[in-house]
Amino acid sequence: MSTPEVSVDGAVVEPADGWTFAWVDRGAGIARLSRDGASLRVLVEGSGEDWIVTLGGRRIGLRVRTWRERALEEVEAAIGHPHGPLEVRASLPGLVVGVPVEVGAAVEAGEPLVTLEAMKMQNLVRAPRAGRVSLVTVRPGQVVAAGAVLITLE
Repeated sequence: MSTPEVSVDGAVVEPADGWTFAWVDRGAGIARLSRDGASLRVLVEGSGEDWIVTLGGRRIGLRVRTWRERALEEVEAAIGHPHGPLEVRASLPGLVVGVPVEVGAAVEAGEPLVTLEAMKMQNLVRAPRAGRVSLVTVRPGQVVAAGAVLITLE
């Protein structure tokens, strides 16, 4: 599994050397950062790409992207704005818990298309580009495999 890319105010940041992260209460979003016997309590809020970390009374907005989201962005930049149908596929196996779009809906790049639950975590599948939904192949309650077509965009 590759490390996600984290950016603050548009600038990519690297993990600080020597610090470890551990959940204290994942459900409540409470974690601990530790290094050399020192520790800090952290509040983690958000989902998908957009997160807020509260550390020492300071709220820091973060953007977190997976290797797949970065790869899709790089491919799109390399080929320009693609036209024609685009199959949006599941990047991991899971249970479909939400499909907030329907056939005919116009979507913008980054807009949520499907919510998948895997290992008790919800993952948003976002539109890689703007378009119109031409096909929805999943419904809430359905289990999908990695690589399964979820939505087709025109």
